[in-house]
Formats: sequence, C-alpha cells, structure tokens
Amino acid sequence: MNKLTIKKTVLCCLLTIAFISCSKSDHTSYCPTWLGFTYKTGNYPNYVTGNPRNMVLNPDDSVHVTAHQKERGHLINATYYTWTISYDTLDTKNNDNPDDDVRVRVDSVYNTRTNYDGYIDGADDPVGHLHLHKNVLPPKNGEQYYIRFVARYDYSGQGVTIENGNVVDNSSYGGHITPSSGAIGGGAAGYLYFTVSN
Repeated sequence: MNKLTIKKTVLCCLLTIAFISCSKSDHTSYCPTWLGFTYKTGNYPNYVTGNPRNMVLNPDDSVHVTAHQKERGHLINATYYTWTISYDTLDTKNNDNPDDDVRVRVDSVYNTRTNYDGYIDGADDPVGHLHLHKNVLPPKNGEQYYIRFVARYDYSGQGVTIENGNVVDNSSYGGHITPSSGAIGGGAAGYLYFTVSN
C-alpha cells in the first residue's frame, strides 16, 4: 500500500468516526412534561403548605404556586411563564347603600422570563407569586376559582412534535398541566382550582 492510499484510508476512518459520534448527539428540542402543582401560603419563613387537591385559601393570602416538571426540557432558549389567579371580589360603589355592592371578577397576573438552558436556575420548576384580595368572596353556585399557568418556550434546536396531554395520578400534586411542542417552540397550559373560606 502506498502512502496516499494509507492517508485516504485514515481520513475515511476519521470521517466515519466523526459522523457516527455526531449522529449520536441529540439536537432535538422539546419542552418539559409535568407532574402538577403544589402551593404554599403566607410569607417566608412562615410558609404553610396546603393540600393541592383540596385547595382552600383565605382572604388576603399570599400564594406561592410551583409547577413541578416530570422530565426537563431540552435545548430551550427564551422561556416565558404567566400565572393568573381569578376570583370574585366585592366592588363597593356606594358605602351608604349596600345594594350597590356588586360582585366583580378579578384576574391578577404574574409574569416571569428566563433562559431555560442559559441560566443556572433557568430550568428550575417555575414558581408563581400571587395575592388574594382581602375582599375576595366565596365562589357562588358551587363554582371553583382557579390559578392558570401558561409556559412558552423558544427552541434552539429542531423541535419534536409531542402528543398533548399527560395525566399523573399522584395525590402530592393538584391540577393538571398539558404540554405541547412544535418545530420551533413549545409550551404548556394548566389549571389549579381553589375555593375561599367564608
């Protein structure tokens, strides 16, 4: 064998090894899957943990809700989380005439933004910090109030489409969170329901 043939053979082997090692790298992006929510009320360090499957809040509560990931996402850049707490409150139009008091729906929003892969804590389970108004009314006609969680992810790789819906039957968590994923981004949406003590 001459030197040129040996060089070609070595080069071909090196390219084959490089191709095999590159093909094993995972360049796909996908969003997290989810377990559900937990929550705490009060102020640090005196947080009180409640049962997320039977969530009862009091007027003027500070509420800290965590969305727990089952499996973390992969190759994600910009990440946006929106938390919305929705309830009815008493809107007093005329203090002299209680008949003018009306029930008003309040949607209080808390937004955060991070870089999922870019920050040390970017992939941590997201937490929403919310507050219940002191004039919140108990739900009427057996309805439930809710906290809505929405996540949006911008992918840095090629997105993989996943099926919607993951249901985890675990009493440690409450609510439900459904992921979705496409070619360039993904997200999730979920609800945690609650009632208010009289």
